Amino acid sequence: MNFSFFVAKRLYLSRQPGHRVSALATRIATIGVALGLGVMILSVCVLLGFKNELTEKITGFGSHIKVLNSKTGSSPESFPIVTDSLFISSIQQAEGVSHVQRFSEKMGIIKTDEDFKGIMLKGMAEEYDYSFLKQHIIEGELPKYGKEENKNSILISKQMADEMKLKVGERIFAYFFEKSIRARRFTIVGIYETNLSQFDENIIFANFYTVAQLNNFDEDQSSGLEIYAEDFRKCDEVYENVLNITKSTIDHNGSTYSTFTIKELYAIIFDWLKLLDLNVWVILGLMIAVAGFTMISGLLILILERTSTIGTLKALGSTNGSIRNIFLHYASMILLQGIVWGNVLGLGLAYIQQRWQIVTLDASKYYVSHVPIHFDFPLIVALNVGTLVICVMALIGPSYLVSKISPVKAIRFD
Repeated sequence: MNFSFFVAKRLYLSRQPGHRVSALATRIATIGVALGLGVMILSVCVLLGFKNELTEKITGFGSHIKVLNSKTGSSPESFPIVTDSLFISSIQQAEGVSHVQRFSEKMGIIKTDEDFKGIMLKGMAEEYDYSFLKQHIIEGELPKYGKEENKNSILISKQMADEMKLKVGERIFAYFFEKSIRARRFTIVGIYETNLSQFDENIIFANFYTVAQLNNFDEDQSSGLEIYAEDFRKCDEVYENVLNITKSTIDHNGSTYSTFTIKELYAIIFDWLKLLDLNVWVILGLMIAVAGFTMISGLLILILERTSTIGTLKALGSTNGSIRNIFLHYASMILLQGIVWGNVLGLGLAYIQQRWQIVTLDASKYYVSHVPIHFDFPLIVALNVGTLVICVMALIGPSYLVSKISPVKAIRFD
């Protein structure tokens, strides 16, 4: 066994009553590292939870990539593009694309005897991915839309239902304006809630063919395509692949295609998420600084309390380097103990929050009703390794105090 490690292990395991100050310093250093790492792990889990939760909700409403008529971007109205099977197939075959679906949109107004409200009617076709809506249905059922199925069935948000005093099973009139007023009577079959007020406030889900008929679209036309990438982290790469197909393309009606990523369409929300990244970096820096300073102060106390031991080791022929290694090994053992407790603290609190959702939030401000948690274990391992490496490197400088201790004075002092 290595001499420095052997001595460090004996010092670490010894519980001599004469070294009360160093024992207290060891506990403080362990607690400092544990709290620092625990807060870092918890902060990262919360940040990833927020980002994943909001990203899933936004992409649930709007996919990862959208292909629209180039006129749509500059107008609240929905202009059609040709989305026949040949065009959809070419998009589906682009590298990184996992799913393609049509949608149609129509602006209008819903009205009750007491109130009215502006809405965006969004039509879903047979190929629509319903997994997002299934997670957020709170009342009623999710209809399966088809060419002849559920033509007048709609899903509204809880926010809309509360505001308009609507319930599942009620029938409601919607009005659409073009050259003349067109009315359509719909039946509410389900209520969803995502707490994403930008969408819950006005989006009503309906049958694709009903909305296309209200828009006077041809059979091969829709408001656009929603495209999902196999991996959202590679959304920009998939966007380039799709753009290569859609750019400079003109359909047989003379319409040109425009392609957007979800990050472009909802830039404000994604910019807000980037600000959260900055906050977490600040927290990580502060917590590593706390862990490092507590370890440095603990090491200095250990060295000063073990002055006589250092003098004896030097008198027996130990070099400054070997004695420094003893105290670095000693401090690393304390550091590892703090890291273990930090993981127990951080992961434990994160699991409790994920399992029982103890800490709640105002959904109208934070888009979620509770603090979300997401575990990224490779990142957590990286935090552990980073904390260990940075703290050990921070201890190298103070360990040189050993070389300043004279064996003659140290033994005489003893």
